[in-house]
Amino acid sequence: MPKLNKKILSLLVAVSSLVACSSNNITNNIAAGEDINLLDNVEFDYDNAFFDDFSNGVSSDNWYIGKQAWGGSNGGVVPNNIKYTDDGTLVITGNGKYYLDGDIKGVGDVKDGRYTGGALISKFMVQPGRYEIKMKVLPRVGACTAFWTFAYDVDDASNHEIDIELPGGHRSDNISFSNVLNTNYIKENLNQSQDIKVKETFSSPDEIYFNDGEWHTFGFDWYTDPECVVYYVDGKISAISNVFVPNKQARLWVGCWFPVTSAFVGSADFETDNMYVDYVKYIPFKNQPYEEFTPPISGYAFDAEYPTSPISTPTINKISNGTFEKLKYNTSQIGGWRLTKRVSEEKDISEIVKIVDDQGYEDSKALSVSDGAIVYQLIDSVYHGFKHDFSFYAKGNGKVTIRYYGVTTSEILLSKTVEVNSDELQKYHLDLEAPENSQTIRINLESSTGNSLIVDNFELYLKGDTYGK
Repeated sequence: MPKLNKKILSLLVAVSSLVACSSNNITNNIAAGEDINLLDNVEFDYDNAFFDDFSNGVSSDNWYIGKQAWGGSNGGVVPNNIKYTDDGTLVITGNGKYYLDGDIKGVGDVKDGRYTGGALISKFMVQPGRYEIKMKVLPRVGACTAFWTFAYDVDDASNHEIDIELPGGHRSDNISFSNVLNTNYIKENLNQSQDIKVKETFSSPDEIYFNDGEWHTFGFDWYTDPECVVYYVDGKISAISNVFVPNKQARLWVGCWFPVTSAFVGSADFETDNMYVDYVKYIPFKNQPYEEFTPPISGYAFDAEYPTSPISTPTINKISNGTFEKLKYNTSQIGGWRLTKRVSEEKDISEIVKIVDDQGYEDSKALSVSDGAIVYQLIDSVYHGFKHDFSFYAKGNGKVTIRYYGVTTSEILLSKTVEVNSDELQKYHLDLEAPENSQTIRINLESSTGNSLIVDNFELYLKGDTYGK
């Protein structure tokens, strides 16, 4: 394992100096919502600690890059979705249902780049200790952002695993980034899974949303004497487990992937988005027993597939196919845009919703909506207080309406409408802020009767979402 330089060692010592010791009687002396503390008589093994802030990119000495698939019908994790920025931020991309005609190809059941994520896997073994990641989660449902240990032993079908996964909420039938899922295994059917609503656990007066574009720390302390896993978020305990606690060495994983069932983390109704990692930290504990084990590894990238140069800090348009350049058309959908019409309209939908050439921004493709057609797109995981810059180009006659909904689309919480009446293409802009109880934005395009609305270059950006350090 790589040794720490003095600067990094000083950082780790400073962080750990903030924690105090409590009694080994964990059920009586530590609780959810409290500051994360070490158990009595447990010490850090700084000589074997690991810290990576990706300031030198993705090191092939430290990490495998995953090139494999699990969990059913998805595109797996692929090396092309692993990048780093010039300021030392790891970027892991997830491509959802509306990723079309791109350069990424899947390695699982889905080969066209949809439902592909990315993952790093430690080349070194890990054991009981403190694990921490500072990250910005991939902010859309349907993709699972995860930080976990994993060791599968085929000889006894054991699965020693500790997971932090977002979004949570599936156990309450309300998948949300206000929840974190914490799970530890020793076999697939021997696990404890805790779906934590962090606001309630922390007794916070305000709702907490982990896709807010801010950096958050997630981690866990893994003990074997006494057996327990203490999970934490932003330095406070989120959950404690003292059953089904692993005792085998494992590898450390970081990444995002697409589960086969939408019941787990939702439906991936987006084009592309990113998770961002500032650093990964692991400090083993002294005098914590464990079984030596080297988990087998397969399905990883060649050295030539590692990123060799940084990218600029990305920004992500939350709207799928906002330019109408890459698309697949059917009777109900155009690359993330859903099509419908008024009940009174007798024309076929393909006659009144069309892609037109040379009428968009800088003579590009555009979308034409006419004669009672309605086109809309839903943007998930938009919560109270989230601020967005929204803009588009349009001409003709019609309107573009922004609606905020809660858990269901049965009640409109807030609506803003832009009326379009122009023979020339114009840019329109709105500053948006989500009202209380928001979960979803609907962008609605509608032409006036007997007229056409031409639209192009839809953009929706989370304000302040710079994704840098």
